[in-house]
Amino acid sequence: MSNAQLKIVRKLSQKKFRNELKLFVAEGLRLCEEVPPAQIEFGFFTREFLSDERAAALIARLKRFAPLEEISSATLEKFSDTQTPQGILLVVRQRLSTLEDVAAKKIIAVLDGVQDPGNVGTILRTAEAFGVGVIVLDGSAELFNPKVVRASMGAIFYLPVTIASRDEFLSAMRSREILAAAVDSTAEIYWRHDFTRSPVAIVFGSEAAGVSTEILDVAKKIFIPMCGHAESLNVATSAAIILSESVRQSP
Repeated sequence: MSNAQLKIVRKLSQKKFRNELKLFVAEGLRLCEEVPPAQIEFGFFTREFLSDERAAALIARLKRFAPLEEISSATLEKFSDTQTPQGILLVVRQRLSTLEDVAAKKIIAVLDGVQDPGNVGTILRTAEAFGVGVIVLDGSAELFNPKVVRASMGAIFYLPVTIASRDEFLSAMRSREILAAAVDSTAEIYWRHDFTRSPVAIVFGSEAAGVSTEILDVAKKIFIPMCGHAESLNVATSAAIILSESVRQSP
């Protein structure tokens, strides 16, 4: 059975199979500690992994919920997405919220073509920390990409997050204020905006092109003033700054 399962792990290195099977991979002690046991399909660990007391306790706990099998370190290295595997790999069922559930949050972060997996994962981690929902739009990095999963540091397992087209997003947000992180002559400094007036969806655009014209046409623009020589801030940094202020103002 392990050979068949390992073939699945190999397939999950490709986006099309992650989409088809509705599964993805989580690796490493810290990340695997965050995986809800009910979402685990199966997993593998090495004997060396069990030498750590914390790791051994994790395996003992997870074995009560899902089939876990010991394999050699050499075998795990062949299937791992990381350069230095820590000795545990879990195959996890994908979990997405509905657009309606995410729309129930007072503050929503929207990723509009954010392509770097590290940035997407970091924004997920920030949003979960602030209790914010997330909508990932077309053109953004795939939500279950291994780099996104790692950068989210476990937030992906608990965060209200969904995937939508721009049309679906705009239709669902008709009764909500849409803000776009963008700089032009009409943009307002982010801290001057009153985030308490109504529920908001704050859109963060792609690293290269910014927020799409389709959304800019209906959004109010906000920006982060800078006094240094940097042309712009990293999108994940911008999201952290603006989301922090929006949550600070909210009762």
